[in-house]
Amino acid sequence: MEKNPIYKYGLALLLLSGCDKPEPAVQDTSQNNAQLAHYLQRITGDLVFIPGGTFWMGDFCSRTHGEGARCSSENDTKPLHEVTLSSYSIGRFKVTHEDYTFYLKIAGLPELRYKEQYENKMLADMTHFKDSPAVVSWTEADSYCRWLQKETGLPFSLPTEAQWEYAARDRGQYILVATDDGDWREDEKTGRGENYATSADRQATEEATGVESSFVRYAVDRFPPTPGGLYGMAENGYEWVSDWYDPDYYAQSPKQDPQGPEKGVILDEDNGQYLKVRRGGYRPSPGFDVGLTFFRGYAIKDKPYPDGTTVRCAVNSAEAVK
Repeated sequence: MEKNPIYKYGLALLLLSGCDKPEPAVQDTSQNNAQLAHYLQRITGDLVFIPGGTFWMGDFCSRTHGEGARCSSENDTKPLHEVTLSSYSIGRFKVTHEDYTFYLKIAGLPELRYKEQYENKMLADMTHFKDSPAVVSWTEADSYCRWLQKETGLPFSLPTEAQWEYAARDRGQYILVATDDGDWREDEKTGRGENYATSADRQATEEATGVESSFVRYAVDRFPPTPGGLYGMAENGYEWVSDWYDPDYYAQSPKQDPQGPEKGVILDEDNGQYLKVRRGGYRPSPGFDVGLTFFRGYAIKDKPYPDGTTVRCAVNSAEAVK
């Protein structure tokens, strides 16, 4: 693997940018190339290397503390099954809306816009705060990770749900909640969150800013990371993964590096689209499934309105990115 494909790419573009172009265009192109090189360096610098290994994927409650409030009532998190993953890297943060906007600009793509004015207002509210997560469809998330692959020469992609869960559980440990201490903490008097955003936090934010509480998304680094160095995997927006959703997939999942079903399985007849898996949560509630490390959410690939789902990319390489 080349140690620095980003700089090589940037240098080549800088050299080519001066050919047969007026002076102002050269300056603009050079500036864009410099910004892109810096952007890619920062993105790759925020990758967390995850050494491969074997773990038990799914609802592990029966092994740790029996049935109870913190265990899933959903059948799609079962059976618990053994999975072995190759090493990979994954983004330390959810992709911010500023970074996604920069990608659209550099790639020559239009800004995100929806058909109805109220839908664009929803998007504006969801991306109101600085460094809050991008709001994208599955196709947009997949395209972004593929663009990173093209620009860096590194094998970027959406993570599989097995990769996502393994990372959220600090390499497959029996961790229920992907926070700094494996639980959700809040102030007993105020209800404000100490390591995740509660309803009280969002209500206070609505009162201070006018952004409707259900649309509030905070900065991707607002709360402390997991011991493994990953931020926001328990809340602040669902995250797309690569897999098609199949509630029965765990019963037939291959042990080595499962990729999910080869094609769509569950069709949403109202939209004519098959369901994709999304992980994590938006507004987790202790005692419920959403936000648990093994929780499996799902949605159609391309909703015609912003639903708050975001993205973090992985790099499928056995070596850490330098």
